[in-house]
Amino acid sequence: MKKSNKKGFVLAETIAVSVVIMTSLVIIYTQFMSISKSYARTFTYNSVNNLYLVNNIKNYIKSDGLNNLISALSNSNYVDITSCSTDYFTEYIYCETLMDNLNVRQVIFTKTNLDELKNNMNGLSEKMKQFVNYINYKNTSGYRIIVEFNDETYTTLTIDSDTSGIGESLISLLLKQYNPDNTTGLVKDSTNENLYYYTGTNEEVANNFLWYGGHQWRVLEFDTSANTLTLITQQPLTAIQPASVVWSTEDAYNNSYMNKWLNEYFWNSLDSSIQATIQDTTFNIGIYADIDEITTTKKVGLLDEDQYERAGSADSFLDIKDYWWLGNSSGESYYCDINDSGTLDHVSVSTTSGVRAVIKISDLAITGGDGTLANNYRVATKATNTDNVQVGEYINVPYSGSDNACGSDNMCTFRVVSKDEDSIKVVLNGLLSAESSYGSSTTITTSHTIYTPLNTFAEGISNTYRYTGNKTFYIGDYPFGANYEDVQDETLEASVGLPTVGEMFSGNDIDMAYPADGVKTFVDVNTIENPTASYYYWTMNRYSSSHVRGVNSVGTIDNTSVSNAYGVRAVIYLKSGLAALEFSGGEGTPNSPYVLQ
Repeated sequence: MKKSNKKGFVLAETIAVSVVIMTSLVIIYTQFMSISKSYARTFTYNSVNNLYLVNNIKNYIKSDGLNNLISALSNSNYVDITSCSTDYFTEYIYCETLMDNLNVRQVIFTKTNLDELKNNMNGLSEKMKQFVNYINYKNTSGYRIIVEFNDETYTTLTIDSDTSGIGESLISLLLKQYNPDNTTGLVKDSTNENLYYYTGTNEEVANNFLWYGGHQWRVLEFDTSANTLTLITQQPLTAIQPASVVWSTEDAYNNSYMNKWLNEYFWNSLDSSIQATIQDTTFNIGIYADIDEITTTKKVGLLDEDQYERAGSADSFLDIKDYWWLGNSSGESYYCDINDSGTLDHVSVSTTSGVRAVIKISDLAITGGDGTLANNYRVATKATNTDNVQVGEYINVPYSGSDNACGSDNMCTFRVVSKDEDSIKVVLNGLLSAESSYGSSTTITTSHTIYTPLNTFAEGISNTYRYTGNKTFYIGDYPFGANYEDVQDETLEASVGLPTVGEMFSGNDIDMAYPADGVKTFVDVNTIENPTASYYYWTMNRYSSSHVRGVNSVGTIDNTSVSNAYGVRAVIYLKSGLAALEFSGGEGTPNSPYVLQ
């Protein structure tokens, strides 16, 4: 009886314990799945790189089903759910287990996360290792791999050069630079815990460069609660006089030359996809000692004096050793600009300094670059031909001339100025190899001395690429106090010409330097044609009956005699529209221009 009773007790105990265990497992599993779903909901799209990496082991996880789930819960090598966003590979396996209910049917592999996965395959089965090696082999060109799953097995494997929609949040990338002990570089605002901004020299702020919408920008600040970033163009986009009189009201600013250039000319040059990301922003346009005395809400504006000081002022990452406008006045008669020493100047309205646009955008998914000058952060938007290229993008065009105008590679680098129905207007990203005098008078014609090197250069660009018909160049006067639009009252029909005052890239965007110093402060010298050929170049426009306008090395537009010899920056048209030219490579950036061959 005792023996029988003991057996009966053990059996009853076993049943009871089993019920408890099973009930506990059901509760744990239910809670676990609840946590899993909750975690899945909070795993943001901005963390897509992590998401791709955890999803690319879905087959491995699913192959073992619930057994693998239970072993993952009990395995001490796996860490707590709160650590799933870090970079340890074993945690990705654990996080993937937690996300098993997401029912993912398509997995995207990029070169970056495939390389990371390939170097960390200790947790994978041999079958999965073979699969990873196979897709790495298929991905030799750096394109993305799309694997579509049908239940537990993949059914299709495709290679796709379109990387749109993948990447990592720009804000997430920038936050990796933050340290609470920072006093330079990326720091947090003392009054707003969601606001981060950059301060310091170019050595201390070296990785906030962004290539976006045909322009190279510097990130000024970002707001983690609003998911927005404030940007300023790294290069001056043009050089103009800001107004006829100093603005003392918002209405006066709205009617200024500067506001019209920024919110009409520049705005209209942007692709609609870029415009859609730009937020309304309040800009401080009051006197420099009281900047918010006057404000205006616009899509595009100028930096204010406080922002410049916060960044570090002279010798900071915003100091480009060039003259460029702030949005503030300095009294009834003067405006504020930054001079070539990086200090604040008070100058008249007739001064022609550089224009650096400021915008606020929604957060972006970054698909390349490391944020440096030579390798800007960038998004996956690439043109395929001259018809869908964006204003500001760079294009390499074959050159057959014998004057060595475009270096030993015989490829001329141009930048897109504007687009029309059958052509794109492009300006040489640099200068011809030799200086030239202007001509016998200040009213330019195709018989002027300056047209000898221009015609020679144009003939070196094959008719395969060049639009050979005549186009309209504006050659009107640009005296003190004039509107940049005034130059349009006189025209010249030609197939090649010079930059026009007020157009995009009619300033010191190529960063000419005096031959004696040759220092390039805001561009990569390797992207410029003949960077030290001259410290001055001609425009199409007169200043007076005896002087012509030209851009100098500090970014202002001077007036000079036609007999002087200065740099020649050629402007031509390339075919577009029905005769659009296909690009054979490149990304449209300064260091990787689109290629015509």
